[in-house]
Amino acid sequence: MASAKRDIRSIIDSFSDDLILIAQDIARERVERAVAEWQAKNEKFLAKKSIQDEKAQRLEEKARKNQKALERIERVAEKRRAREEQKAAERALRLEQRLISDSTEKPKKPGRGRKSGGLLGEGAVKKEPTPPPLFVHKRRRDGEIQQLKRDEPLPAVSPASNGANSNGASSPAAPVVPEQLRLGL
Repeated sequence: MASAKRDIRSIIDSFSDDLILIAQDIARERVERAVAEWQAKNEKFLAKKSIQDEKAQRLEEKARKNQKALERIERVAEKRRAREEQKAAERALRLEQRLISDSTEKPKKPGRGRKSGGLLGEGAVKKEPTPPPLFVHKRRRDGEIQQLKRDEPLPAVSPASNGANSNGASSPAAPVVPEQLRLGL
């Protein structure tokens, strides 16, 4: 009888193991089916959520890049301000030194360079101001552009050169240029 009980028990144990495996398979199938149904119902929601997640990531990346760019710009501006302040301080220091050196210097004696009043004095160095260039152009009928020249008054005749040189020889009269030739027409 003991062997019969043992055999019955082994059959019951194997049967219960089989039932457990069958129950696990059924439960797994039902869970998979439920998840698939839920995904099918909420597919649009999941798609929107994934798109929103991607947008959020892109926005975070843009915000990070913008923040880095702003920090870089601020660093550059700060360096520029520091350089400008340093240059201003150097200029102020140089100006101060120049003022101090100018006030403490003794008046200089005329140097051995040019002397005023000689051949290269102030009167000889200064020249008559030249008129500003004329930037007016004239277009001919054939399309060529011609720069107009300023009408300058004829040079005044000095009393020493009114027809005779100092050595007694007469100089030829200055040729008169017609206005049309001066304008290049």
